Amino acid sequence: MADESHRQQESAIRRRVRLWQGAFFFAVVGAITTVNIFTTLANKASDGIYLSPWQPVVWEYSSALLTWMLIPCVAWFNAYAPIDARTWKWTLPLHLLATIPYSIIHVSGMVALRKLTYRIAGLHYHFGAPIPNWIYEYRKDFVTYWLILAALYAFRVCRLWLESRLPPTTVTPAFALNDRMERLVVRKLNREFILNTADIDRIEADGNYVTLYAQGTSYPLRESLAALEKKLDPRRFARVHRGHIVNLDRIREIQPWDSGDYRILLKDGSLVNFSRRYRSRLPRLFQS
Repeated sequence: MADESHRQQESAIRRRVRLWQGAFFFAVVGAITTVNIFTTLANKASDGIYLSPWQPVVWEYSSALLTWMLIPCVAWFNAYAPIDARTWKWTLPLHLLATIPYSIIHVSGMVALRKLTYRIAGLHYHFGAPIPNWIYEYRKDFVTYWLILAALYAFRVCRLWLESRLPPTTVTPAFALNDRMERLVVRKLNREFILNTADIDRIEADGNYVTLYAQGTSYPLRESLAALEKKLDPRRFARVHRGHIVNLDRIREIQPWDSGDYRILLKDGSLVNFSRRYRSRLPRLFQS
């Protein structure tokens, strides 16, 4: 029950941080866009050009709309290629390259929106020479990309800090050690298999199911991770993340990761996050 309450608190923190993050990006991009509109009107007026206000509104908010739409794409790519102390040598160049398609999509999208809006108004929008104007826009998009990335990392640090303040949970065995499950009956491809728990490398939560990984094969099982954890021998299996249980005999090494977390490298080559919430278990994982 305490473990379930802890997961609910952790989930609530994630939802809250995502809400703050969305509100932050919406407010900042919106504020910058509004300031740019008035700046454009003032600059044009100083040159003796008096624009209808709707034109800079279309120019700036077409850019803002594409920026908002691309933020989740940057977040997705960062999840695939996170920049940390261990991976930055290959992920940093990837992010540098990613600024190019980011800018191409941003510029192409905002120009298309402007052309569409002008056509509806019975006018023609001319972007100018494509290559020189794209290079001009790319310089701004390059900075914007890295500012988005920095904000994403700032909110991630905020989430980890809030999660670290949650009180740690303890796992209370439901059965005596000699009552622990030694075999599991699992179904796959309309066939039933008897799986020895000693052969399991790791177990991953998947909604109302778990996925068992054993000897290079995965098996789905309709049971929650918390319920299955209580049935397994704690001398052999350990919960290292809210979504992962590992077989201690299958651990090859434990690697430091970002923000005080660890990653566990198993003998089959797979990596499992060892979250800060469970790091108090580290000294006793290999005690007999």
